[in-house]
Amino acid sequence: MVQPSGTPKTPAGSRSRVAAHPVISAIIAILILASIFFALWVPLYASATPKVGDFPFFYIYLLIYMPVLGVVLWIVITLQQKLRPRPGAGGPADAGDGEVAR
Repeated sequence: MVQPSGTPKTPAGSRSRVAAHPVISAIIAILILASIFFALWVPLYASATPKVGDFPFFYIYLLIYMPVLGVVLWIVITLQQKLRPRPGAGGPADAGDGEVAR
């Protein structure tokens, strides 16, 4: 179909997954950028003080940062799975009767 302005009309269900879920996509982007930022912002952890026992702050920062990063990336993966199409949702992957969608 062509709209009066001359641009082709797209069906309602053909938007990309990212465009269809902008809030989830924004949360994923913020979490990834924050994890990169806190790893690359050296003045945050490049100091010998404060110390915890004999360990400088750099080691304590890493001991805290790595498990937190694991949880953040798990959240990102979980959110990305919400963006993927599910079988049976009526998409091209659900051709029915075992036939391959063309």
